[in-house]
Amino acid sequence: MALLWRDRRFAVSGLFAANANHCLGHPPAPAAIIVMKAFGLSLNVFSLGGLALGVGIVVDNSIVMLETIAEGAGMTPGKVNPAPLTKGEMRHQAIVSSQTVESALVASTSTNLVAVLPFLMIGGFIALIFNELILTISFAVAASILVAVTLVPMAASRLLAIRQRSGLGNWWFFREFNRRFAGATAAYARFLSTLIRHRLVAVACIFIVFGGSSIWMIQQIPQEILPRINTGQANMFAQFPPGTPLEDNKRLMAIVDDILINQPETEYAFTTVGGFLFGSNVSTNALRSSSTITLKPNTDVEAFTERVTAELEALNLVDIRLRVVPGQLRGLILSNSPLRNVDVDVILQGNNADGLDQAGRAVLAELGEKVTLARFRPDADPRQPEVQILPDWARATELGLTTQAIGQTIQTALDGAVPTQLQRENRLVDVRVKLDNDLLSGPGDLAQIPLFIDGDRPIRLRDVARIDQGRAPGEIQRINQRPVFLIAGTLVEGARLSEALEQVDQVLSAMELPPRVSRLPSTAAASNEQLQSSLVILGGLAAFLVFVVMAVQYNSLLDPLVIMFTLPLALAGGILGLYVTQTAIGATVIVGTVLLVGIVVNNAIIMVELANQIRAQEGLSREAAILQAAPQRLRPILMTTITTVLGMFPLALGIGQGSELLQPLGIVVFSGLSLATLLTLFLIPCLYVLLHQWEGVDLEKVKTDLESRLTEEDIPTKI
Repeated sequence: MALLWRDRRFAVSGLFAANANHCLGHPPAPAAIIVMKAFGLSLNVFSLGGLALGVGIVVDNSIVMLETIAEGAGMTPGKVNPAPLTKGEMRHQAIVSSQTVESALVASTSTNLVAVLPFLMIGGFIALIFNELILTISFAVAASILVAVTLVPMAASRLLAIRQRSGLGNWWFFREFNRRFAGATAAYARFLSTLIRHRLVAVACIFIVFGGSSIWMIQQIPQEILPRINTGQANMFAQFPPGTPLEDNKRLMAIVDDILINQPETEYAFTTVGGFLFGSNVSTNALRSSSTITLKPNTDVEAFTERVTAELEALNLVDIRLRVVPGQLRGLILSNSPLRNVDVDVILQGNNADGLDQAGRAVLAELGEKVTLARFRPDADPRQPEVQILPDWARATELGLTTQAIGQTIQTALDGAVPTQLQRENRLVDVRVKLDNDLLSGPGDLAQIPLFIDGDRPIRLRDVARIDQGRAPGEIQRINQRPVFLIAGTLVEGARLSEALEQVDQVLSAMELPPRVSRLPSTAAASNEQLQSSLVILGGLAAFLVFVVMAVQYNSLLDPLVIMFTLPLALAGGILGLYVTQTAIGATVIVGTVLLVGIVVNNAIIMVELANQIRAQEGLSREAAILQAAPQRLRPILMTTITTVLGMFPLALGIGQGSELLQPLGIVVFSGLSLATLLTLFLIPCLYVLLHQWEGVDLEKVKTDLESRLTEEDIPTKI
């Protein structure tokens, strides 16, 4: 094996380092980091992604608490309190106001925490990959409720009691903003009053429009297991035809290496010729070579691989395969496929090795011609030339020769044997006995190997065996003790796994395989289907846990049911975001969807909670209570949503190397929460009044009235 090291400028930029510098610039609550230390979590791309997600979430509880205290003290922006409270009155008001909103904050925080429990209960590779992200977000949310119910009321009771003011509220911009916001709140209250009078039509229109469009859009969204992660590296693999000398391998790799180094994105390349090098392990193979290319930061690896692949194909090499693929994270195994680091696998199985090889070559040619979303190659080396020794066992038995005796003699002639050792001072030296290399210059010379002496005449190998030349497989691949032909596929730039699998299925379904050759199920397709089914399981389980927590909190089933109607709106928003950005549904999207289930209900909780309090204190109707509660909660709802959405926005943009992994999560939460909040302001009040219309209705009485009416109608009229 030969090693080539070529570089322009030695510089290393890694996935984790880039994200660490990006995320540490915006640290969330220090309490979450303290708990992370206690649980032994490290700072990596997943835990830092959790902290980035928690930036907008952790302030929600504090915003609602502070807004409630300011509202109770008459200090809401845009309003002037004619009689400022004293320090004692402010402390009392902070206690009273915090108690009114405390149950709503506990309920909303509990939904955030229980929504992630399915990951810890179900397990699988999703939980294994995103475990630290989930735990980090949970720690940040748990710390936020502690701060909101303790530190915020204490600080507000002191700071809001200060008589001196900064005067910022007198600036033109803030005065104009507060005036316009007050006008928008009044307009929202008037429109909501009209909407509630036509609540059934409004609810039906919202669900028909967004439900129908979501069903159509989700069919257009591609699928994948995990998004491609930009590791800043690309790999080149070379496969040579049988009989290629190592020198020819080395000369060609020098040409290929020049092409790789001369690319403007290349930092340096590490090339192995005649095998592979992985850490301290060396695998020699004169027909294989590889190169690891480290690229400059912010390089589009997929575009790089496509351009380099085109340049290598322009060399017009016969029977030599040169394959350039984006680098992948080591140790990340997404399926139980016998092929590693491939996107699509095709597995053929049969009983006859020759027939299986012919069928595999035919399928490979068909896939290469008709499938445009992936490139395919055989996983095993082509058949290698070999010298075959075919003994005449009748003749060998007459001479008393066995398989072991013939084999040992041939091995001694080729490799030699060590019958004894010589001692030289304090060490032993092997004495190796073998034939002269000049006597074995070609395969035909094997026939002259003497086996033993029969009298005066030596018995040679040609006397008991026939020497022939044939071809043998480079490696024997089996699944369940049966031979298989493995075909590995790599997606082209911009291709999606679900679309590539569909193309492969279409091509193979149109082909007629030879008898006793069958296609095994694709492990890539099975992993993709299992992942998509887990979306329903995890999402349904998270929604059920959220509903149970709210039912226990409210000691009712109707109010939690009203709040749960925000989930379809959030899913519609998430699907819209995925459709617009053409982001595939994968493991990261599933994590974002489950997180969204716990986050999106927060706004509905604080609105319904306040409506129930107003109704209990003032004895108003459901309609009057929600019409008073919704405008009052408009400001904190918008503030919490804006902070959470803006916290997700950098993640949804996918800024930074390696951000592709968590970008789908940010897109789902960003778009889902934005649309759900907008519709929650109008849908939840309508549902609150609509569903509570059935509360207190005596169903038995209704049934009795209907039966009596039917009986009267059935009695014949007397003339």
